[in-house]
Amino acid sequence: MGQGFRCPTVPGDAPALPPVVFRSRRRSRPGGTLGGAEAPPGRPGARSRALSESPPTAPPPRRRPGPGLRAWRGLARALRGPPLTLVHHDAYNPGPTGFVDPYRGARIRAWLVEHALVGPRAVLVPERAGIADLDRVHDPEYLAHLQDRGGLDRIFPGLGEGAAQAALGAQRWMVGGTLLAARKAVEAGRRGGPVVNLGGGLHHARRGQGSGFCAFHDVAIAIHALRQEGFGGRVLIVDLDLHQGDGTRRIFAADETVYTFSIHAVAWDEEPAVADLDVALGPGIGDAAYHAALDEHLPRAFAEARPDLVFYVAGVDVALEDLVGNWRLSGDGIAARDRKVMERARDLPLVWTLAGGYGPDAWRHTARSLAWVADGRDAPIPTGTEVSLARFRHIAGGLGREELSGGGEDADFGITLADVMGDLGGTRPETRLLGYYTPYGVEVAMERYGVTEAIRRQGIPRTRVEFDLANPTGHLVRVYADDGGGELLIELVTRETREIPPFRLLLVEWLMLQNPRAGADPGRPLLPGQRHPGLGCLLEVIGMLTMAAVRLQFDGVLFRPGWYHMAVLARGHMAFWEPRDEARFAALRQALEGVPLVEATRAVAEGRVVDVATGEAARWTAPAMVYPLAPALAEHVRGAAYDAAVEAAAAGLSYRRVGRREAAAVGAGPGGGAAG
Repeated sequence: MGQGFRCPTVPGDAPALPPVVFRSRRRSRPGGTLGGAEAPPGRPGARSRALSESPPTAPPPRRRPGPGLRAWRGLARALRGPPLTLVHHDAYNPGPTGFVDPYRGARIRAWLVEHALVGPRAVLVPERAGIADLDRVHDPEYLAHLQDRGGLDRIFPGLGEGAAQAALGAQRWMVGGTLLAARKAVEAGRRGGPVVNLGGGLHHARRGQGSGFCAFHDVAIAIHALRQEGFGGRVLIVDLDLHQGDGTRRIFAADETVYTFSIHAVAWDEEPAVADLDVALGPGIGDAAYHAALDEHLPRAFAEARPDLVFYVAGVDVALEDLVGNWRLSGDGIAARDRKVMERARDLPLVWTLAGGYGPDAWRHTARSLAWVADGRDAPIPTGTEVSLARFRHIAGGLGREELSGGGEDADFGITLADVMGDLGGTRPETRLLGYYTPYGVEVAMERYGVTEAIRRQGIPRTRVEFDLANPTGHLVRVYADDGGGELLIELVTRETREIPPFRLLLVEWLMLQNPRAGADPGRPLLPGQRHPGLGCLLEVIGMLTMAAVRLQFDGVLFRPGWYHMAVLARGHMAFWEPRDEARFAALRQALEGVPLVEATRAVAEGRVVDVATGEAARWTAPAMVYPLAPALAEHVRGAAYDAAVEAAAAGLSYRRVGRREAAAVGAGPGGGAAG
């Protein structure tokens, strides 16, 4: 998939996407907010797992080197020659386009430079590709048609004319980057390291047709330019993006000197080609199955291609946390993939392009692999969520029991009504959320974690917290505006559950974040289940809930996404408890690929996604998702056995989208139901 552009679009910056409602399908009522990390009730002095058994995170990140180490690395590079060269231009940034991080290439470059893994002279700035460059591959009629709104809509569906023109312009700069990278790689030959274009990989574009958010085929343009400039060697294109390089196959279908090798989920082009190796693995693939296929086919591709030059289309949309993909590769799995390609191509000039990768953390995978190329050391780079959790743990460590469970107006000073009722033999009413938090404690946590500040930024200066601990669905917390309007801002229902034995889980039965004072934004349509825009503090609220689970020694957090889009936003951080639910979700994502998230959710809810084999609607039943804290729970949803079960369940499972008329014919309609 072309880097930077192909994604199911969602208004604004997708990962936050408030207001979001986490809702169990079994219950339809409300819920609140919390935080902390000290001894749980009933165990004075016993330190919880807040710091010692906190949510699983990556190993410590590579430390930023001091001036002396940076100088030493610079001298070492000068003596041995550059291990890699980067090509990048700030014009690669197309602006906001859904799940795409427009700064992905810039983040990779900044990381490598900051850690003294490349020097300033190893970062090359390309020129924008000219019309003569584009003419090397693409039909003039097609290029002219790109000025029409209709032509743009077919390549960049859902972006709008302004954003599509920006994407088109950014891709011309990326083509220029791949041209420069290819020329430098051939010039340096076997002596230079890989030349990495921090963009490009636009592998869906064909001679007379743009596709998959790819308007120009940068690799094909570079190969044709090299040919015209005298390069006569054989070329191997290793395409390990989640999506098949269908445009690459079509352009070089009759060229025996260009061998195309692609491992992907589903084939987009099955027409014959004279020199190719095409491997479709299906949805839901994890590390073990992926590397088995790579180990089988990568040596064959090199042996049959006998290349003099290698292009590596290194998409990272294969990652578990990718906001578009439906595979399950870990960070370690992607790093191992890249090392295998680099080791196989060690004595060959190599051009590396980014290709697909969606979400704010996609840059990390490429930066990690390029850091290994630069100095031979492998160190995972923490995700944004892991960085946030580290910050939340630090905040939690500074919150004590006095602040969260005592103090304020609700402190247990003297004789209370609960004491009297208990003495008279009545039922002692609960006075604390989850047996621990007072309303004052929740207010303190909201302030420390940044929730209150986020609400103030929305123009609401004060808030009020109320509990309903007798609510039949669980402990209910409501946060209201307290400046005269009294609008409901946050609602949470939560409780302890043991429905997945033997684990003790914190169930988020309902979570709603909304700003009733915000007006409608045509650029950010509300998702199903939403009545108002959000508060912009989803991450902070989830962090508080996670730290509360840690403080109170739960084994994990459980919720059931009531809508398809909730699972999209949660996957990668939370996992489906049942492997079959993960497999069904992967198949749904395959069927809904390229569909804006709002429309995708509606299609599932309205029964407009059907099973290919049975014709029945793929219904959504809000399956259980967990965020594991206990090692045993983490192993269940992240281990090799789980991956194998997902792949087995996904085998042969296939869905397709249908129109409303066909959906009505099979009796589908709005509502829930299991995918499959």
